[in-house]
Amino acid sequence: LAQPAVAFSVSHNGKPVLQLPATDLARRIVAILGADFAAEAIVLDERAGAIAPAAPLPEAGLHLEGLVGKPTAARARADAQYFYVNGRFVRDKVLAHAARAAYADVLHGDKQPSYVLALAIDPRLVDVNVHPAKTEVRFRDSRAVHQFVFHAVQRALARTAAQSAQALADHAAREVHVRIAGERDVHVHPFLKSREAKKVAR
Repeated sequence: LAQPAVAFSVSHNGKPVLQLPATDLARRIVAILGADFAAEAIVLDERAGAIAPAAPLPEAGLHLEGLVGKPTAARARADAQYFYVNGRFVRDKVLAHAARAAYADVLHGDKQPSYVLALAIDPRLVDVNVHPAKTEVRFRDSRAVHQFVFHAVQRALARTAAQSAQALADHAAREVHVRIAGERDVHVHPFLKSREAKKVAR
């Protein structure tokens, strides 16, 4: 998941057990986590401007991409949460809190969101040497990173909620239209029906 642009081949006893061609992150997620996960997820791809003092560099902005699970895909455990920073898997409290906070209005109780997210940031703005296993990082401006991730995930969830609401409204409108049409047909007096039939015959 960390390097979707790299092809992987795994063999056991001379037989291939896993073939992963080079691809983009979304397709690699499907290949690893399955189509069911992807079917209940939202594509996220957002960018933001540079964080000082890295502004002179064109690559100094923030880029977040991946898939975030819909509220209906919430799990009992936080076992489907994957965050990558510059191609490295991390367990970071700032990032985890930002993602969880984005779900605050749509997830309740102990339900846990599912997501696979990759953050690209200027390496000068993140310290990867805070843990021997390199699984923790420290951002120079953790608040700016937190806000970027929070709003990116929140906007993705809001778009899906709006689309679902519109779909429900359209469905309800169709049902009302059909019901009204049916009621009109049922309550038409037989005499009027016969008159209409005679007009057609003429």
